[in-house]
Amino acid sequence: MSSTKKYTSYDKYLLRGKLGRKGFERWRYFFSASEKLTGQKRSFFIEIYYINPFLSPKKIVIAHKSRPRISETNLQYALTAAAKDVGEELFVQPSYVLVKAGIYGSDGIQVNQFFTANAINFVKKEAAFHIGNNIFGADSLTGSVEVTNQDKILRPEIFCDCGKIEWNLKFDKAGPTSPIWKQNGFCWHPSGIQSVFAGAVKVNGHEFEVSPKKSFGYIEKSWGSDVNRPYYHISANYFTSLISAKPLAKSSFAFEGEYDSALKAMVEIDGKTFTFAKKSIFSRFTELHSFTETPADADGEKLHWAVSLTKGKYVIDIDLYAKTAEMFVRNYELPEGGHQFLQILSSGNGFGEIKFFKKIGKNLELLEHATIKNAICEYGKVDSVEGDDSEDF
Repeated sequence: MSSTKKYTSYDKYLLRGKLGRKGFERWRYFFSASEKLTGQKRSFFIEIYYINPFLSPKKIVIAHKSRPRISETNLQYALTAAAKDVGEELFVQPSYVLVKAGIYGSDGIQVNQFFTANAINFVKKEAAFHIGNNIFGADSLTGSVEVTNQDKILRPEIFCDCGKIEWNLKFDKAGPTSPIWKQNGFCWHPSGIQSVFAGAVKVNGHEFEVSPKKSFGYIEKSWGSDVNRPYYHISANYFTSLISAKPLAKSSFAFEGEYDSALKAMVEIDGKTFTFAKKSIFSRFTELHSFTETPADADGEKLHWAVSLTKGKYVIDIDLYAKTAEMFVRNYELPEGGHQFLQILSSGNGFGEIKFFKKIGKNLELLEHATIKNAICEYGKVDSVEGDDSEDF
């Protein structure tokens, strides 16, 4: 089987075996668009989060709030061994498929719509997954998510904003072919580091146009029995050279971690590709990274992601910033359930620079220096979220 066919088969993968009872799967699509009336550029994301589908395939179970130990509703569920008895409370594992969409910015929103785990179906003749009115194809995305004020009042546990986001998109996965990285029960496949999107998005009636040359898309998939702790992600493909003043077409990167305190990465600069995975006698490199807060300035408060890589005779330094006013927190329940969440600070408007050096003796020759825009910048930790009793629906 060729690598292309192998990776295409993972696009059709759904949780199975032990992961069906304690596992998650997440598909992520990022892109930029321009508002039709104003021309303002905005960053968007669309996601699927599929968790513990075998535990409750016909009923949505959002598990992050405690439940009374004695309950007619939960008694049968507890008997399925999908629940854990702790003290006077019943802690359960989540089971559902979530379609999430959002627009970044100071006025950004994220909207969550939950479906039963058995609502996701693969239609072979279309080579696409259907979830309600949402279709996730091999080269297209169509659908919508909506949460009303009444929905928020009745079910505050859905953890999102009110609003409606609709999309009709075509895409082409592009960029260097990435391996599938596996470690510590977590798999990551950045399958479209330089993806191209085209089509339209509508947010609460406001129309946005997605232009292929300005979409700066990114696509990835991850799955496993547990998440990275802490979670660290940066990716980008909108580079402009400060040396030539020209866009760098064949340039991108994607970093994910932490894996035993380290990151895994795919980097391409001017067509030269580097892979940073497991160190060995045949693959030696150094990697340093950090995540810090910066003092407030005229642009307000910002967060800073920094990565420095050395491999052979090459050195790569990346510095990215994100304005906290344009970020939001994305919450993901963990497969073990209870109150456990992966809470991710996320931005689709990261900016900064990348420097690419070559070692010449004891000196460094600057080969490229470029600005970066529309970067995805994320950092997360596992935390507990307390609240009132929730219910299945």
